[in-house]
Amino acid sequence: MKITILGPWGAYPAAGGATAGYLLEFNGNRVLLDCGSGVLSILQNYMPLNELGAVVISHTHHDHVADLGCLQYACIIDTDLNKRTKALPIYVAGLQPTGHNPYPSMEGSEVVPFFEKEILHLHGMTFSFLKTFHGAYCLAMKIQSGSATIVYTADTYYDDSLIGFCADADLLIAETSFYAGQDAKKYGHMNSEEVGHLAQMAKVKKVVLTHLPHFGDIADLEDEVRVKFRGEVVLAATGLQFEV
Repeated sequence: MKITILGPWGAYPAAGGATAGYLLEFNGNRVLLDCGSGVLSILQNYMPLNELGAVVISHTHHDHVADLGCLQYACIIDTDLNKRTKALPIYVAGLQPTGHNPYPSMEGSEVVPFFEKEILHLHGMTFSFLKTFHGAYCLAMKIQSGSATIVYTADTYYDDSLIGFCADADLLIAETSFYAGQDAKKYGHMNSEEVGHLAQMAKVKKVVLTHLPHFGDIADLEDEVRVKFRGEVVLAATGLQFEV
């Protein structure tokens, strides 16, 4: 599996950047994890939109779904131009099937709600989930193919239950929204010290720090995580790629 960082920022994109978005590739198939602000523009540097095979959305906060409607419009256009012959499945965590649905299916795309206990099998990869600790219904993702495992925390404050879910991951993509010593929990996020503890206790091979803050010196996050974690630490940036 290969994963490309499209958007490393939390809350809003830095100039020319994007919030949460990650392109996952396996055996020529492509799945988008989250679709935040600016993601759609950056994604097209790597592939045409009509080749996207599925989308999995961790939760519906704006910095994770802001470009989703535009992606659906792209699916309409590609369908009308005969560039897309099958509807794009868009899996949205916690979306309720009754009442007002802010993300309806459209021509060229099918919105599918999913929940914590479900398992998704997408293009040779298995997705399992853990409900995280955040202001909205949010699911961390574990993606496995053969012996390779990627875990994406999505948004969450620290809790010991994350350790088992992340255990022995080849790659942990962890939200790191605050610096060591700062109270991230009240915002539903983790700080660098907590991410380092999680990575060390879960015995992951590599941790990528994402959902980055717009204050302070983000390079400090790496040093702060290394106080707790003895493995490889990487600061997320648009275009970085990892293979497991």
